[in-house]
Amino acid sequence: MQPQSSVGIHEVAEHGVDVKYLLTGGASGGHIYPALAVADEIRRRDPEARFLYVGVSDRIEARVVPERGYEIQFVRSRPFPRSSSPFALSRFALTLGVGVLQAIYILLRFRPHLIFGTGGFVSAPILFASGLLKRSGLSRASIFAYEPNAHPGLLNQAVGRLACRIGLGFEDAGRWFDMKRVAVVGFPVRRELLGLDRDAGRRRLDIFGDRFVVFVFGGSQGSRVINRAIVEALPLLASESKHIVVYHATGRTQTSEYDAVGDTRDRLAEAGIDEENAEWYRRCEYLEQIEHVYAAADLVVCRGGMSTLTEVGVSNLPSIIIPLSTAAEDHQAINARELERRGAATVLYEEALWHEDGTVGTRVSGRRLATAILEYADNPEKVKAVGTAAGAIPRRDSLERIVDELNGLTAGRRPAPLKLEFPSPQVSVPADPNLFLRHVRDRLSQVGGCPEALPPEELAYLRYQADRHLASTAWYEIPLGRRNVGVKLVGHLGYVDRLDLIIEILRSRRAASPMKKALGGDFQHPGILRRNAVEYALTKIGIIGGGDIVRQVLLEALGGDPYFEVRRAAATTLGDQVTPGDSQAEESLIAALDDTAPSVVTAALSALGQIGSSGERLLPCLRRFYVHADWQFRQQTVIALDRLLQRHVIHGDEIADDLDVILATSPNFEPAFPLKRSLDDLAIRVRTHMTPDGSRRAGAGG
Repeated sequence: MQPQSSVGIHEVAEHGVDVKYLLTGGASGGHIYPALAVADEIRRRDPEARFLYVGVSDRIEARVVPERGYEIQFVRSRPFPRSSSPFALSRFALTLGVGVLQAIYILLRFRPHLIFGTGGFVSAPILFASGLLKRSGLSRASIFAYEPNAHPGLLNQAVGRLACRIGLGFEDAGRWFDMKRVAVVGFPVRRELLGLDRDAGRRRLDIFGDRFVVFVFGGSQGSRVINRAIVEALPLLASESKHIVVYHATGRTQTSEYDAVGDTRDRLAEAGIDEENAEWYRRCEYLEQIEHVYAAADLVVCRGGMSTLTEVGVSNLPSIIIPLSTAAEDHQAINARELERRGAATVLYEEALWHEDGTVGTRVSGRRLATAILEYADNPEKVKAVGTAAGAIPRRDSLERIVDELNGLTAGRRPAPLKLEFPSPQVSVPADPNLFLRHVRDRLSQVGGCPEALPPEELAYLRYQADRHLASTAWYEIPLGRRNVGVKLVGHLGYVDRLDLIIEILRSRRAASPMKKALGGDFQHPGILRRNAVEYALTKIGIIGGGDIVRQVLLEALGGDPYFEVRRAAATTLGDQVTPGDSQAEESLIAALDDTAPSVVTAALSALGQIGSSGERLLPCLRRFYVHADWQFRQQTVIALDRLLQRHVIHGDEIADDLDVILATSPNFEPAFPLKRSLDDLAIRVRTHMTPDGSRRAGAGG
């Protein structure tokens, strides 16, 4: 027999060597449990097979993998930064470099025959290290890369060329890979989840009668958003407590920012939920045997990872999916939309909010969640129809297909390349924020500019993207930051429900960090962001759409914002939208004529021409600009006079003698041509309002 280190994967069966499998992928159950399900099936078929799992020490795999009876070793790794910050990129590169060196050491010691990677940043060091060793002739391990999502993650896209075989959960993901290496295998689930017994599950959980069971959980680590939403929903569900049972798994997350168990317990007390006596609400931290709750459940409230969605699907259950808005490539929302499109789920998207300490976060309204739950609880036909649609999606033979593919690699078989067809264009929207903004503008132009003309599901998704960008903490991730794109989306989509966030952006005076100040930011929400809040969000929603609070905030911005472009934008919007005769707005605009920024003054002059109502009050203010050194001031003053004259706020005889004064300061050189044309137009209009003797023409003027 040859030494083990010299035996390739295709020679294993021939030489009788026990196959060694290295599994990698982690940080979430969606990466860990598929790998463990595959390992369990291989071990069932081949008890002599050897396994090693490689993960990251501070993630969930450090606990779950040993509990399932597999050896685990650790490497350094971290997620790819979502910002272009040199510090973040350097830190990522350094960590990955260390992780690759650790992975090389592990690979050379363990000498795996086959590497099974489920994607995610945890598997990056092993996969890159394997590629380096293969190129140098120090490793002959075959790589099987598994991609469960409809939109492949960045790592799997990058290592697709290194893999001997790529297993896909969705056919559409084949667009990104070489068809000669692709196999559509679905999503592997443990055998315990197949053929669930509803009655046995309910007996095990002590749930009797025909009560409607809602299973709420946020994945293997729990979810702050889901935990808080269901607690907020419980008082609204209490009236149905004789008919409903809520089974809530909080997760065990315990960090400096969030303690899942403690936070949930405190919020239950605040909501007046007595856990000891509320038989209809049951809370646990973690479920080792989740299949029993799936068996007993009628409805699941969950995240949008493929691991969870496949388990729900093979259980033939309807679900309310709350996608994680910070998921890589937004894959959870893509997954959820696909199920919603097939009638297999309801989707509730996270919403952006500012916390009291000024930090940004996301939430789901408890009222929205309670309403969605009751729509199922009160409609057995909907439960059956959606559950049936969900059950029709996942393959039941995925585990067997993946293991067969791995055995094919072991035996050296090369399946014929797939010939997948993609008749429809890619359904995912652009990931780049600015390209996505362009996509939204294009979609709105297709429906006449009216957001409500979009299909309801599409509008909900686009508004979720506005929330997602608003909640981003990235400041210089793209030009002006993701939050700027969120602000613009609020305006384009007429998202009145986020008006409070826009107002907070304008009113907040929280100091910027030293780094942001060094880069030109004055406050936490910098000046350009506040300007866009006016120009896009408030202007497009409008005073009519947003109510008097919009008018009031515009007046505040005009009078008190330290950034001149915000004041200029506020003056312009007031002129466009305030009703003539608004004395408060008129006084604020008159006060703005003393602003130190020329663009603010010219905007205020223009606005006064549009909404001013007192000629007696306005003319003295305008006359001081007749001989101003800046021709643009004189130009805008002439335009304002013309508008006031057309609106019959002033009369021709009141300004007839003023024309010569303005003309005297308007020399005949190119920059003055616009002013000269405006002045000629005003002179013609004044003459049409007067008789030859200088008196007012009958019917002209006010």
